[in-house]
Amino acid sequence: MVTQPHVGPWTEEDYLALPEDRGIELVDGALLVTPAPSLNHQQLVRRLANALEELAPPSMTIAHEVNVRVGHERILIPDVVVLRTRDSYPLVVDAEDVLLVAEVVSPSGAGIDRLLKPQLYAQAGIRWYLRVEPGPELLQHTIRAGAYVLVSRGSGEEPLTLAGPFAGEISPEGLLRR
Repeated sequence: MVTQPHVGPWTEEDYLALPEDRGIELVDGALLVTPAPSLNHQQLVRRLANALEELAPPSMTIAHEVNVRVGHERILIPDVVVLRTRDSYPLVVDAEDVLLVAEVVSPSGAGIDRLLKPQLYAQAGIRWYLRVEPGPELLQHTIRAGAYVLVSRGSGEEPLTLAGPFAGEISPEGLLRR
């Protein structure tokens, strides 16, 4: 929680000095604060990460809640990321090491997940964006002409066929159960 007064825009250095157990992101010198996700949201994130991990080759690492630098004074925390595998990772991962970002849309952050974050991820050059809508419905996008376009969809019993960064299918209904 941010308790000390702060004057002027937040820098990456200021941001990184905050306590680590937070839901705070940095966008153009401002802090973007969201409430802790619901239990259902957390379960969807975990199950999505598990599904992606089952499909990913060893050259890729699946993680959640990673600091991703998407520009100058811009650090976002995607729900799930697919990264190039390395021996170690810095506290903040550069967008060039991110192959896919995924966001599970929640009522408190729907506009951020549907509008702001995809725009910033695309500007940073992250090729694949996967959004999980209520239902759930899975929507995978890729960059074309600097913006994301839909390339694959799955909902209900119809699985999402991944268009990249690796092949496979994810069952939307499978994300709802253990």
